Amino acid sequence: MFPDEEAPLPFALLDDPLAYILAANMRHRALCAMLRRIATERIASRLEADRIIACLTIEWPLHREDEGLDLFPSLRRRALPADELGVTLACLDAQHRRSAAMAEIIVEALSSRPADAVVPVDVRTSEVMQAYVANELRRIALENGVVLALAPIRLTRPDQRAISRAMKARRGVVDA
Repeated sequence: MFPDEEAPLPFALLDDPLAYILAANMRHRALCAMLRRIATERIASRLEADRIIACLTIEWPLHREDEGLDLFPSLRRRALPADELGVTLACLDAQHRRSAAMAEIIVEALSSRPADAVVPVDVRTSEVMQAYVANELRRIALENGVVLALAPIRLTRPDQRAISRAMKARRGVVDA
């Protein structure tokens, strides 16, 4: 069971970094569903816009760092040649970069009228939202299906503890 998609992920889940990353991916899928709907309807409530902005400017960059600075390098060190993980991780890195560029456009558009109760979404932003959703859903599928399936097999307990400590430090959580 995954935490409520509106509430922040519990810090206790950081003790199991792979579970935390999986839960973050599930929350991100829910965000993608919201973005897809907004892109279709071409309007967002201020609450929805603020939730998306927070996710794309706070949560998502932390998630990218969790993977890019800790999970992926640890897996690269532990993977066997037969895992052929290099291509997968390179693809995920490229998807992260594409999504980051699109996220900037989405945030700018949703931030443009902070006092308005509703935020209209123009055609260009709608198209960017749809492209972002498609890219992110592919990334999440690849990450969950390959990386997070292989990680518990290849990463040692000390590897996972080190990832957990780094993720906690990134969020200002004291490691007990």
